[in-house]
Amino acid sequence: MSRGQQIIADIKLIRAAVTEQGDRLQKLPRQAVWVIHRPNGKSYRLTYQPAPLSGWAIHPPDSDASYLLGVIDRALHPLTITDVEEKPTVYQQQLYPWCIVQLLPEMQRRVVARFRRRNDADAHLRVLCQPAVPAQYTIVFDPTPTQACVAAGGENFFRQLEA
Repeated sequence: MSRGQQIIADIKLIRAAVTEQGDRLQKLPRQAVWVIHRPNGKSYRLTYQPAPLSGWAIHPPDSDASYLLGVIDRALHPLTITDVEEKPTVYQQQLYPWCIVQLLPEMQRRVVARFRRRNDADAHLRVLCQPAVPAQYTIVFDPTPTQACVAAGGENFFRQLEA
């Protein structure tokens, strides 16, 4: 399936999920932009952002937009039993500790991508922070607790390291 066909399939799923919420989805002519009309009179612009982000974005960002992104994400990626089993392990997260995080309203955040090295994350962030993408991103180091730390009760383990 080509990328264009995938986007068309995604829009069908998004339209169904948004309509179920009581909203209306409208395609703008000659643009890859859809407008979501909320029952309360607010409107949001839904756009597909190609690589390196490869995801859907809603503008302007606020609490309703965060809610809509959740609805869209659940429509595109329904939770199945195999998804629950395939969550990244602590070891896999340790391999990719550098994260690009999208800052959302009301102190929420979403991990966009994970990297092994900081310079890879910096390069990816430079592409994301172009003027055409009005979202806010930051790089964080996400160390995950080791098995020894969990087994030692956390605090005791770090005290042993300091000694």
